[in-house]
Amino acid sequence: MPALYIVDIPPLEGRMPVSLRTLLDERDLALRTVWADEAALARPWAWVHSSDLADPTPFLSPGDALLTTGTQWADDDAIAPWVARLAERGVPAIGFGTEVVRAGTPEPLVRACTDAGIALFEVPYRTPFIAVARAVADAQSRERYARLRWTLEAQRAIAVAALKPGGLAEVIGELARRVDAPVALLGTDAEIVHGGPVTPEAQEEARRMLAEARRAAVVADGVALQTVGRSEALRGVLVVGAASQHDDAVRAVITSVVAMTGLALEQDRTLARTLDHLRTGLLAALLRGERDLVASTSRALWGALPAEPLTVAVVDARGARRAALLDLLESRAERARGAVFHARDGQRVVVIVPESETPVLDYLADRVRLTGGFVRGARYAALSTAVDEAGRAADRAHGDQRLVDYAMLRDDGVLASLSGDDTRRIAASVLAPLDEHDSRSRDELVRTLSEWLAADAVAEAAATRLGIHRHTLRARVKRAEQLLGRDLGSFPARAELWAALVAAGRA
Repeated sequence: MPALYIVDIPPLEGRMPVSLRTLLDERDLALRTVWADEAALARPWAWVHSSDLADPTPFLSPGDALLTTGTQWADDDAIAPWVARLAERGVPAIGFGTEVVRAGTPEPLVRACTDAGIALFEVPYRTPFIAVARAVADAQSRERYARLRWTLEAQRAIAVAALKPGGLAEVIGELARRVDAPVALLGTDAEIVHGGPVTPEAQEEARRMLAEARRAAVVADGVALQTVGRSEALRGVLVVGAASQHDDAVRAVITSVVAMTGLALEQDRTLARTLDHLRTGLLAALLRGERDLVASTSRALWGALPAEPLTVAVVDARGARRAALLDLLESRAERARGAVFHARDGQRVVVIVPESETPVLDYLADRVRLTGGFVRGARYAALSTAVDEAGRAADRAHGDQRLVDYAMLRDDGVLASLSGDDTRRIAASVLAPLDEHDSRSRDELVRTLSEWLAADAVAEAAATRLGIHRHTLRARVKRAEQLLGRDLGSFPARAELWAALVAAGRA
């Protein structure tokens, strides 16, 4: 029975680029090309097997070349289906051993390989198939050694680059030169910190990876992305462009750069914690009016203070969200010097940006899911007042309204101050008898009272808005008076009820 002969050398993970062109350069084999276009000549081989089975495909992997003498073909009509099965399996080349059972290469085999796009070459009688397999193994061994040497040289060059004054920027630049592709380090906001360029698609994929907050490595459209840092504290994403091979050697170098970058960024994180305390002290100095002192310190470390007029924000971000927010702000401060100043103020974070940069607050709110308030048009001379106003606006933030503009509170007047948690709890207790009644009936007392008070307690107008008769409305108001124990004919009672509705967000 014809057998499948395999030389026991496993294929390399990542597949070494041995091809028909490689073997044609081995003059001792005396191989001759029968048909192969440029693509077929360069198509990589994972390995080479020898078989005269009628269907060897169960024993082949995609990328395996095949040598045969043709004893399996009962007649020439069997050749085309045999080649078609190999093409479907992903065989890149077929070597035909001549003068064993046939003189020369069968014309049906030539036509079938040409039609299927599979390279076809002749193996002369004096060249054993095992010699071809050994040549493939030797070529793969040479390639393995070359890639190992490349890896070691690249890692050495990158280590030297890390010692240069540019630090990470030098490392990213050296990696780009070694892999001959664009390389970029993205920060926690998925913006370029070093290197580049980066495609919008790769940047969006980086944002997704950072949002998932876990270590990951992916290849999308030929671009390799790998997170940097620990899962609970990702520091960024390393992006290597599509021009790189992304084989085992390149992946080993990328992994070493990721480890080196992660260590450097963790050291930066320790420094950032120290600077965080300094920022808090500088904020306190700003609030005391010591602008010149703060400006000189900031200029030396982060660049000039944001230019007036200002937008001042106070945001709530606890635990991991606060750490993520501070990372984003730190990245932005490094990338755009003078565009932002931030500092912790107790459990909250104060963010100061030029008024023209106000939209960045929406970006931060979306990325970190924070809540807060802000005031526009502020000046350093009145910064303390601006922080207080932004803090009051932050007290109003809840639900879908994560960022509240203090101007909205001014427009709302005195009732806008009814926004604290304690006030909301008191309002809920005032309205509780009405809610309990509404849960057991269809009277909608809360909605009825809200419309009635909004219509200046005019029954006809409120009834029209509600789509009910005015007598029905008056009956509901009477029922509410009984439940609340208040005479809603008096202004103080109506004012207190309206304040409760406003505080509960139901007016």
